[in-house]
This record gives sequence, C-alpha cells and structure tokens, in this order.
Amino acid sequence: MMIVATVSSLEEIELAEKADLIELRLDLGVFENLRAGRYIVTFRRRIDGGKYEGGEEERIWKLRSFAEKVSAEFVDLENDLNDEVFKAFNCKVIESYHNFKETPSFDFLKNLVESKRGDYFKIATMGKSNEDWRKIAKLLLEYENLIAFLMGEEFKFTRLASLLLG
Repeated sequence: MMIVATVSSLEEIELAEKADLIELRLDLGVFENLRAGRYIVTFRRRIDGGKYEGGEEERIWKLRSFAEKVSAEFVDLENDLNDEVFKAFNCKVIESYHNFKETPSFDFLKNLVESKRGDYFKIATMGKSNEDWRKIAKLLLEYENLIAFLMGEEFKFTRLASLLLG
C-alpha cells in the first residue's frame, strides 16, 4: 500500500514528508529549491480538472523539464496524449483517464486499461451509484498497476478502498 500526498506549495510539501510519494501539481503552484524526494509530477489542463490554459507543447515541455530537474519518480499524463509524449520521459509514467460526468461501462474502462502505454493506469470517474463502485472494484481486482477511484462526496471512501483492493 502506498500513500500519496498531493501538494500545491512548498509549505504543503513539508507537511507531506511522511507520505510515500508527493504529487507536485505544477498547475496549482510554484516549486523552487526542492529537496530530494519521491515525486509524482502532474501538470493538469483545465479540461482535466487543472488550472493550466496555455499551449499543449509548452505544457509538455514544462512538465518534462521540471520532472528532469527534480528527478521525478513518476509523471502523470492524460490518456489522450500521443505515443511520442509517453516516450519523452525518463521516469515511470502514470497514464490517467478522468471523467467528471459519469463512470463509463466496465468494458470501456477495461479497454482503456488493456491499451495502457504507461507503467501504471489511473482512472478517476464521477460516481453516481453503487454500480459505479462495483465497476471500479472489479477492475482493481482484475488488473495490476491500476489506480482507480470515484469522485464525488458520497464516494470519497473509494480512494482508501482502492488501496486495499489494488
């Protein structure tokens, strides 16, 4: 089981030092003079729940440069990016799928996982029913290197439950 803290400032990094990994959200904060650490570097576009609104080439360049600068252990990339982007990083890649409206069918999610290009695949979808949780739980039981949970107040528990299943 691995505990990850998502941070957006240097102050939050200090609070998260006991976590196994620290996720640095470049779209949410500025990180300078970082100490060595185990980092996941993420730079989310607005359409993926982040704050970045600039050009895509610039975003990928900044993400890659920063990941190299801090010797990131992982980068988190959106699953709609082309194959060349996935090959451009010298660290492990988490390929992410986000759906802020619903949880698609089990078969749709299964196809995403089976076509993954990263070292890990992450699914975060909006939960609306217990059936949505059953889909996510079934995926977690069937696949390795999968991170999956539901968004929404009623489904906060799935973040912890996914650690136990995955």
